[in-house]
Amino acid sequence: MLTFEPSRRPITSGHPLAETEVNRTCSAAEPAAAVFLEKPIASVRGIEIANRSSSISRIWHSRISRRSAARSGVMIRKFKRCVAAALCCLPAVSIAASDDPKELERVLAKIRSDPMIFVVAMGEPNACGRGCSEWIAAQGQFDEGAAQRFREFLAVLAKRDLPIFFNSDGGLVSQAVQIGLLLRENRMTAGVARTVPEGCRLGFPLDDGCRRLMQSKREHKARLYFGGARCGSACVYAIVGASTRHVDPGATLRIHSGLGPEIDKAENFLRRYMVGMGVDPALVDAAAKIPSRTFRGLSRGEMEQFGIETRGVYETPWFAYHGPAGEFLLLKSVTYPTGDNGDEYRTSTVGLACSPFHPSIRFTYHKELTAKESRTPPMIRAKIGDSVIDLTTLNPQKALVEKSFDLEPRQLQSAIETGSFEFTEMLDQSKKPALVVKFSTLGLSENIVALESKCASTQ
Repeated sequence: MLTFEPSRRPITSGHPLAETEVNRTCSAAEPAAAVFLEKPIASVRGIEIANRSSSISRIWHSRISRRSAARSGVMIRKFKRCVAAALCCLPAVSIAASDDPKELERVLAKIRSDPMIFVVAMGEPNACGRGCSEWIAAQGQFDEGAAQRFREFLAVLAKRDLPIFFNSDGGLVSQAVQIGLLLRENRMTAGVARTVPEGCRLGFPLDDGCRRLMQSKREHKARLYFGGARCGSACVYAIVGASTRHVDPGATLRIHSGLGPEIDKAENFLRRYMVGMGVDPALVDAAAKIPSRTFRGLSRGEMEQFGIETRGVYETPWFAYHGPAGEFLLLKSVTYPTGDNGDEYRTSTVGLACSPFHPSIRFTYHKELTAKESRTPPMIRAKIGDSVIDLTTLNPQKALVEKSFDLEPRQLQSAIETGSFEFTEMLDQSKKPALVVKFSTLGLSENIVALESKCASTQ
């Protein structure tokens, strides 16, 4: 169940994402990179990670330091303002519900009766993966206030870096997206599984007695079951926010379409969000084809195709985003393994937009940093056609590197003919070989024509 909140009111200081200037919507006046979020494509043509084995073992439970990762960067803060404006001011729209007010209220009542519960679960050794015996359980509907409760829940976990397992049929999409952003800010690992605390029966949804038990305290001894677990509708938009994602073969991801007079606007935003998270925005299109009163489970092949599971290197196709105030961006992202064991994943994004200095094009590069890279930022050099540009920064924006520069038309055309934008990253005094990440320019030419036309019309 994926539901858009029935409210057009602007966000106030009481809203979980409220900040200064939050009551404005995103517009063309925002920096080109203000709403980055990336995704990967089934083909990895044109991408390479230099000197790295093609066979990368996946370790489910990544021990990622939260000290630096938990800090929100300027890019994410701007994106969250756009999320709030785009989602919380949408009309009453429900997936798996009709436009009938009574039907919508019935769905909202169901969400309120089964609010999302967050607890720390403690199981047997390796219960949630190698070296993992504790995890965060997220069970129920994405109700109003779920994101704020999750934010407060994380705040008291100190430095306990735990994976999170969802078991949910959906709920309010705005809450799911906000939780997805929190997962990304904290560089978290996510999966789909049922958590059954001691004293509860294995069943779905939770019975009233089990809900009361889980709500009675923050930590429980429990067992983790993958078989029969599901993450449906709005839940999918939450789980893709995690930096590292794994869906056990026994669990399912389920999608379906939405209804409402402005569903096209909502889906356009969600495509941009998916790209920023490193997932193919075509997933939104796939969901739109499924009748709203039914669900369709995604196959393992589709999860790989859309980049839902983090595995190896994944690149999104170029995505042309048309914003509400004439904003036009071309976005693409690459997600790749990092860390000593290749078990941590980070996403880098590039974006093209109009430059104030016509006919140049504004190019923005956005890279998520690991905890180690935040302490010692890598040296970064971009090769755009025949031009080499130094993007190294000594003061990253809190676990992020973001650089913008202008390209002349000839430089951009040279890069398109070369076949990729190439970024070389190397830690100072590191014995490791340089990391080379390539963004394929396949499919960019036709989009560039549209961008150049847009830029010319705004002069």
